[in-house]
Amino acid sequence: MNKLLYSIGKKVCLLVLLSPVLLGVSSCHSFEDQSFSLANVQHFGFDSVPGITRYVFYVDNFAGLIYNNDSLPYQTRIDSLVPSIVFFSSNGNVFINDTMLWKPGDVLDFSRPLSLTNTSDDGKHQKKYRIRVNAHQINPDSMVMNVLSSRFPTIAARNKTISYNGLFKAFFAPDTGSVISYTSTDQGLTWSADAPVSGLNDTIFIQSLTEFKGQYYLLGKQGRLYYSADLNQWSGSADSTKVVSLFAKLEGRKFLSEDALVGIVADNSGDLRFARFEGESEGWECGTAVPENFPLCEYALTKYKTVTDVPYISLLGGKNASGALNGDSWSTMDGLYWIKVNTKPLHIEPRQGASLFHYDDKMFYYGGLDSRGLCDNTLYVSGNNGVTWSAADTLLQFYSIDGGLAYQDIFVEEGKYIWIFGGESGSNISNKVWKGNIHRKLFPGK
Repeated sequence: MNKLLYSIGKKVCLLVLLSPVLLGVSSCHSFEDQSFSLANVQHFGFDSVPGITRYVFYVDNFAGLIYNNDSLPYQTRIDSLVPSIVFFSSNGNVFINDTMLWKPGDVLDFSRPLSLTNTSDDGKHQKKYRIRVNAHQINPDSMVMNVLSSRFPTIAARNKTISYNGLFKAFFAPDTGSVISYTSTDQGLTWSADAPVSGLNDTIFIQSLTEFKGQYYLLGKQGRLYYSADLNQWSGSADSTKVVSLFAKLEGRKFLSEDALVGIVADNSGDLRFARFEGESEGWECGTAVPENFPLCEYALTKYKTVTDVPYISLLGGKNASGALNGDSWSTMDGLYWIKVNTKPLHIEPRQGASLFHYDDKMFYYGGLDSRGLCDNTLYVSGNNGVTWSAADTLLQFYSIDGGLAYQDIFVEEGKYIWIFGGESGSNISNKVWKGNIHRKLFPGK
């Protein structure tokens, strides 16, 4: 009995599934409403146009659109192109913008979207498309800089701004001592004062702020290091070594060295030496003597890695022990020995209070004050790790920036965005936050 019921049910189910076919009734409203039509475009492109033959154009039969996702290069002429169009069928009545009859080989102006209407060979089907040829309107190698906010704190021109737990924190060191900090929870738009810090009974070199082994370190002008786990409660280092300059954390080389703080210390004889600090228990390891022309303060600094993945620190500008401005580029891979990278005088006037940063596989140098106290808004670039420098291409210059040309802090976010915080021009302290990028950095894989 069960087998009989199963057999009957199976046949009824099969009959229900086949009934639309048997009755000749379509499950769709009409053939023309489906995505496929004999009048559809099978292929669209510019197969015979040099330079853009490789660009793929998508035919969306549902929406009636033809377009290219990957935009054509900047300044590509699209006002006189010969398209390659293949239809599933056509009776030759192909119209552009409903009025102009098109035939293969015709030149069309794609500087504005246009429509294409085709009728199938049997005359029963018609399909209309909107064609958009996308081309870059901005040079992909141009720099775009915009003011993100005009509410950056103006406690002092010199600031150190870092990313901390997904937020921006800006630090200032007034001449009266200690540190004042502000936090932005909305990506630099607005800033609120933090609770007063404790434990900093010294005037601080704010550019020395650096993270190292889960702690943050600062250098006081009396030569003592301070550390904190939360950037609020600070303690003085137990190490009695007098530290003259604290540059940054130098990452260790895999299997060869540990992370270390890098700086300059005074040895037992009072002589200045390059040194590295791997922790409180290890103390400072001294290296070679510091040359007389090496900068001790007001320098620009950046960290990066060589093509062989070796971490290094570079310095440019600043003042040496006698107060003279430095015009050379310096670099180290271990913190114990520094080399002057440039073998010839640089074509950049010596300065202080500038910024040095890596971006787009190059090194950039920006701003600062020359020996006359004048600001320079020229952006310089080096493609060989500081050996030689030249003014960057006009497309890259920060000419839109109208203030904060010295002592600004520049932060590069994930190799894509350049952030510029504060700074000064003359006696005016900037309240601006700038954010910019090379245009092609906004596109995946560029």
